[in-house]
Parts: sequence; C-alpha cells; structure tokens
Amino acid sequence: MRLRYRIALLALVLFIGWLPVRVASRESTPPQLTIVGGTPVEPGEYPWLVALLIAEITDEAAAFCGGALIDDGGAFTTTQWVLTASHCLVDSDGNIADPASIQVLVGQQDLSQATAAQRYDVAEVIVHPFYVQDSVLYNLYNDVALLHLANPVNGISPIRIATPADAVRFAPGETAYIAGWGNRLPQTGFDFPDVAHKAQVPIVDLATCNERYDDALSSMHLCAGQYPAGGVDTCQGDSGGPLMVSDGSGGFLHAGIVSFGIGCSWPHFPGVYARTAFFADWITAQISGAAHVDIWQLPLSDDPEMPLHISTAAPNTPFKYLVQVANSGRLPLTSVVATVTVPTGATLVSGSISDDGVYNSSTNTVTWSLGALDAGEVRGLTYEVQAVASVTAGAVNVVAGSTSGPVTSSGRDPVTTVINQPRLFVAAFAPMFVEVGSDYSMLFTIINFGQGPAAGVSNLNFVVDLPTGVTPVAISDGGTQTGSQVIWPVAEISGGDNIYEALSFASGNIGDVLRITNYGAYLGTTPQRYGTGVQVITVPAVRYLPIISR
Repeated sequence: MRLRYRIALLALVLFIGWLPVRVASRESTPPQLTIVGGTPVEPGEYPWLVALLIAEITDEAAAFCGGALIDDGGAFTTTQWVLTASHCLVDSDGNIADPASIQVLVGQQDLSQATAAQRYDVAEVIVHPFYVQDSVLYNLYNDVALLHLANPVNGISPIRIATPADAVRFAPGETAYIAGWGNRLPQTGFDFPDVAHKAQVPIVDLATCNERYDDALSSMHLCAGQYPAGGVDTCQGDSGGPLMVSDGSGGFLHAGIVSFGIGCSWPHFPGVYARTAFFADWITAQISGAAHVDIWQLPLSDDPEMPLHISTAAPNTPFKYLVQVANSGRLPLTSVVATVTVPTGATLVSGSISDDGVYNSSTNTVTWSLGALDAGEVRGLTYEVQAVASVTAGAVNVVAGSTSGPVTSSGRDPVTTVINQPRLFVAAFAPMFVEVGSDYSMLFTIINFGQGPAAGVSNLNFVVDLPTGVTPVAISDGGTQTGSQVIWPVAEISGGDNIYEALSFASGNIGDVLRITNYGAYLGTTPQRYGTGVQVITVPAVRYLPIISR
C-alpha cells in the first residue's frame, strides 16, 4: 500500500486548503445544500413543506434544512411530526441537536413573511440509530430523522409516507417533485431565496445511479434527476425536504428525503435521497410508540482509506464483519437474538466470534443471545471468516420480545467481499477556486483496493472527457489529447497500489467554471469504474502585503 499512501500525501501537499470534489451532503448548518432549475412554490401548493429554523435567530427565519409534516395516523388535518434528514441534526462529532435550538416554520413558503405563530417549538429529536457518514466518501446511510413538535399543527393536511406497497409510484422513470429553500446556483456561488422553489425530476434506477456513485448505494437509497444531462436538482439548504410522487388519486406520497449528491444538477450525477418506504416501519414505530428492532451487517477494514461500502481480502486471509443490533423503537426489548449465516464459500475463523456468540456447524450460522435492550441501545458484534474467492455476506436476522409482541428485522442489502480480484476506485482533486491569470492542476487517481496475487489489472485506459473548447496547458506522463478526450495508457496497477495523472489548465475569466463530470478507467472502450466530478471557479486575483515582524 506504500504507493497509495504516498500519493495521498502528495495530494495533501499539492492541494492543501482545497476541498475534495464530493459534496458531503445537502445540508446548510452553516449553509452547504434551493432547488436548481426550479420555479417558486405558490402559497398552499405543498402545505406540508416546512423549513427548519435556528431558534435563537428571531428577527428573521434562518432556515438551514427542510422537512415535511407527515401523517401520524390520526385526523388528517393535524399532526405533530416532521420527517427530515439525520445529517441536518447531527454534527461531525456525532452530537444530536438540542430540541430547544430548533424551530419549524409551518404553513409559509416565503421566509420573509414568517410570523411568530408559524414557528413551532420542537419537543424531541429522533435520529435513526444506524445513521452514519462515510468518513472517506461522505456518502450518507440511514439518513432519516423525525422531529416531534411541542404542539400539534392544525388545519394543514400532512403528506402520507410511501411504503413498500407503493413501489410502483417511485419506480424508475416515474416523475418526482422536489421543493425547498436551498441554493439555486449549482456549486458556483450562493443564492438562497426567501420563497421556496419547486421542480420535477425523473426517478433514476439504482443500477444506473450506482455507476456514478461507485456502487455505494443500496435499497435504502433512491435517486432522482435529469440523467445524464443534469440541470435540475436539489442543492445545499434543501436537505431533509421531501421528494414527492403521485399517489394515483390526485395527491402526493412522500417517497424520499433529500440526502446527498455530487455537485448540484451536474451531468451524470442524480441527487441521492433516503428511500422513505425503506424506513416506513421505523417511522411508524416512532410515531405510534411501538417496539422496533434493527440489524445491519457491515465489513470492517483496517485500511483507513477504504470507503465503507468496499470490502476486499487476499485468499485465505481473515476479514471481519460488524453486526450492529439496535433497539430502534420506543419500548424496551427482551430476549433479543441475532443470527447471521456465514457466507457461502467462506470458513469461520476459530475463536473470532465476539460477545459469546455460538456457531452451529450444521446450519452454518452464528447466534448471539443479547438479553434485553433499552430503547435506543445499539450493540456491536463481530466475527471473522476467510475464503479463496469472492463471497457475499449471508443472511442476517434479529428477533426480540416486547410488551406489544414480538418484533423482527432482516437487515439491509448484503455486501460482497472481493477476494483475489481487482477493485478499482477513481477520484479527482482540484482547488475549488483559482485566481484569474493563474495556472492550476487537477489530480486524478486510480486506486486498486484489490488484494491477492491475482488482484492486479493490466492494459487499462484512463480517460478524461473535457468540456467543449477546453484544452489543457500540460498533460502528465505521456497522456494524449484526441478531440475532447485525454487518454493515458496504464500498463498495470497491482493490488494495493494506485496511479495518478494530472492536467494543468489556465484559469479563465472571473466567474468562469471548469467542470469535469465524466472520467474513468476503461478496458479498451468498456468502462470499469467512473470517478466523481470536479469543478474549479475563477475568482479575482488578490494580492496581500507581506507580514512584517515587529
């Protein structure tokens, strides 16, 4: 891995102070993600649309995220519940916002017209216990949260949440509706309007979306956007707001929660939403005060540069799984039992099971008897396996008792561990801003996370598509430009190593944007892995007087 760490250090030296190309999330506390390519929301058009406000700022409505009033199962013209995103409410250290620090603006699409009566206090903040942000890629998982208002909202119809039974309503190609107060400039500046904006975007199938998000997305995610052209999207400040679809009867269903994305409205990169239907039972349990249990199996890597969704190993080399079990409901749980099936083709490593788990060789399962779990409690369990060839994690299941009866969960999509094969990852780095009249570089890297003697890959082409009319002033390592493409031949990249290439450009006029959203590794003309987008904005040249010691 030495070469990969060397290039990481080089990137730090070359681009210190510059941000990674990936947008961490569509939050805005302080502002990070209004609707790009949209039009103003009319009064009363989406009555359930709400803005999350900073409570201590009372002279204006300082919105930092969006949300939606959702049906609580009672009278349909009253509710006390807002559905939003976890990342709006959790800081980088994992601290959950104090309910007293938040208010919710209800029944007003124009922030400049907000009244004290339209600001509702929050009694409780509920974040999904499995919410996590990948520290490498900034992808978000289980990005769903609820706000319990201190007082009910009356006279405003909430929106009903989608369930798995409504899947046809948010199938690929179906029209979705987005709305919020977020940034209208796609990553080139800030334009946060007072009046919420709206737009329509098609649902994008997960497989297509995953081509651009490095296969990091699963059934807990939903993608929507103009693919591949871009141009319409949610952005910073829209986080937590609703992605809505037709209910087939003239109304709407809440199908997604604005979560994250690469850029805003960039070509090839749809917006990513938390799939409401995936979390429908959790949402219902919180509102009704019922019992709920959850389980999630993840790979554990010793490599700090390994993204959360990637798992690799060498042949017959142990690798570890983390099994998280949570009491994700409102009632205490008893007799909690978690079971995982050892992956087909893998062998359990003797003595590796944590927390007194028991292996049953006849069923090839590991079982943990955890006893009782308090509401909100999460337990982490681990075990190790080894295999000769790639394996997919086995089934997981948890059952528990409660005063309202038994509850169960079968977890999330299984992860595949790539063994003795290449696992490419492609990324780019660049300064966000450059001064007019200067030259600058973009750094592109291919990392091979594969492990084992057969994990290398040969005869790749690394291809960067340039915007029309753009020509680099320099190309590294013998790369050549043909038309609008720069191509580097890559003879070989071994498992655990990486290569990097660079393009140098002359800055444009003030306000010019250079954005590259299509590049990746190819075998011949067949794409193997696409990279994330990268963008540079030209700003005025600034000259400073030297610091003089006294």
